[in-house]
This record gives sequence, structure tokens and C-alpha cells, in this order.
Amino acid sequence: MKFQVLYDLNFHFIMMGFLFEFFIGYPNRLPHPVMFMGKLVSLFEWLFYDSSYEPEKLKRNGIFVTVSLILVIYALFGIIDILFGRGFIGWIINAFFTITIVATGSLINECTKVINFLKKDDINSARKQLSMLVTRDTSEMDEREIIRTTIETLSENLCDGVIAPIFYLFVGGVPLAMAYKMLSTLDSMIGYKNEVYQHFGWFAARLEDLATWIPARITAFFIIFASTILGYDWKNAISTWERDRNKTESPNSGHPEAAFAGAIGVWFGGRVKYFGLWHDKHVIGDVRETIELRVFEKAITLATGTAFLGLVLMSIIEVFIRLW
Repeated sequence: MKFQVLYDLNFHFIMMGFLFEFFIGYPNRLPHPVMFMGKLVSLFEWLFYDSSYEPEKLKRNGIFVTVSLILVIYALFGIIDILFGRGFIGWIINAFFTITIVATGSLINECTKVINFLKKDDINSARKQLSMLVTRDTSEMDEREIIRTTIETLSENLCDGVIAPIFYLFVGGVPLAMAYKMLSTLDSMIGYKNEVYQHFGWFAARLEDLATWIPARITAFFIIFASTILGYDWKNAISTWERDRNKTESPNSGHPEAAFAGAIGVWFGGRVKYFGLWHDKHVIGDVRETIELRVFEKAITLATGTAFLGLVLMSIIEVFIRLW
């Protein structure tokens, strides 16, 4: 009976998909589900958004769009899950979808592309590559700012693109993880606090904050745990997390960022430029101007260790809960 329980667990296909995405990556020739989600969001925005609407109507429409799209995605992948079950075919299908949900390898590769340009002394290409990963203006960044910003986005997306999707895969399988992916897509497309989306995207942004609340905090725990195994400064990771975790505008991003900054001895935030305007963000970590390319290698090792540690620990927890 216990062997049957193990057979039905999620960690089989999650591990298959995680390892495939990390070592091989998603096949570029195949359409990606997130592209489909993005087109759905654009369609619903076209149908339900009008700048002439009153703020309250925009909020109601934004709530309708957010809830509808999340339910559609959950139902779609729920039907697929029911049809194919947990046999061998079901594992393969769920593993394939896991490749599209978890972004460990692609996150590391995209960040590494930025640093590789710096290693070639091609700072303009590094700025351009980084601009594809962040919303801030990268056109005037020097080498240290580029390295620091790349590590910052790596630490933040470690939660949104890796640990949070894995968490929801374990909690509710592919349907729930895909629903979270749709929510993340909504947040990235309409969840801005600007004149265009402050009302229409309000609910999507708040719901994404709520959905990421637990994953953000366990990501910080995994970062600290991984830093102890790797021999990084775990004590500073803890103290920096305790001191700086609430210094970001987001209620979640400060947790992984603070733990990450403390573990490898860097700092994030400060004076940054968004859409032509300068902003002074709270500083996370201890200010050190000696950041070099080698620090990025530490960041990659820590991110990789955190992702694998999170996968293993959540697998163990799932097995423990189901068996006992």
C-alpha cells in the first residue's frame, strides 16, 4: 500500500521536468504555454480595458479578467491531468509541463549571458541583454552596476521562477502551478502602479503578492540553508534577512534578496533609473564597492544550490506527509 502511495506522488514528474529544464532546457521549436497565456491576457485586456472607464469599473473588470483566466487555465490543465492520470504517460506529460513551469536553467542562462558580455569587454551588449531582464534603465550602468543588478534579478526571480512554481507543483500538481504561472503572467503584464494599470491591474498584483507570500519566505530559508552547505556567510545571510527583508516595495521580494545579499556579501537597491526618472530605493545588504565578476560565480552557485535543495527538501516533505 505504501509503495502505491509513493507511485502516486508528484515528486517523480517534478524531478524529471526540473532536471530536463536545468540541463537541457525547453525545446525552442515548441510553442511555450506562457506565450499562450500572454496572448490570452492581451485578448482579455483588449476586451475589458478602456481608459475612459471609471476607476471602479476598471477594478471590477480587472478582477473579472484575473479570476476568469486563472480558472480557465486551472480547468484546462485539470482536465488534462484527469484524462492521463498518474501512469507512465501521465508522468511524461506532467514532466513536460514542469519544464515550462520551472525556470532554473533558463534564469541562470539569461543572467550568465549578461556577464559573458562583460567578460568580453562588451559593456553595451551587456546593458542591452540586462534590459531584457529588468524594467530599470540600464543604458548608463557601469560594470559594477550591471553585475549587481544581474545578481539582484537572479535572487528575486529565484522565488518567482523557481521555488514558487515548485511549491505549487507539490501542493496541487500541474493545474495549480499553471494557475500560478498565469497569475504571474497577469502581474507582469498589467500589475503596474502607473496611470494605465493602477486600477485594472490592482487585483492581479495584490493576488500575486498573496500567492507568493509563503514561497518568498521559504526561498529565504532555502538560501540560508544552502549557504551553510556551500560554506558561504550564513550568519550574515540571517542577520541581513532579519534587518532588510521589509525594505522593498513588494511584501515578498525583500526576503530572498536580503538572504542572498547577505550570503555572498553584496548589496542591492540604491539610486536606480526607471523610465527616465531616478528613484532612491532602500539599500539591502552591506554597501561594498568591490563587487567583481567572480562574485557572480558565487551567486550562480548559490542559486543552483538553493534550487536543488528546495527540490529535495520539498520532495522529502511530500513523501513524509503521504506516508505518515
